[in-house]
Amino acid sequence: MSRPANINHVEWELALSLGRSICADFFKKGGTARDALSAYGVIPRGELANWKVAIETIAVAHCQMSEMPRAA
Repeated sequence: MSRPANINHVEWELALSLGRSICADFFKKGGTARDALSAYGVIPRGELANWKVAIETIAVAHCQMSEMPRAA
């Protein structure tokens, strides 16, 4: 997955790092990509839950959570 157009490059790279970190923790403990997605509050879709998809899905979810209206 490439960076979504509405997310700046720096935020995307940081979100990917977060996704990698979360997935690495689950991998070390013997968990699955589905476990990592569920723990982050993302509902895994179908059988597409592999580690690459999990990292990118967590990154997108993180960026969407940080899109809060800012005070003027």
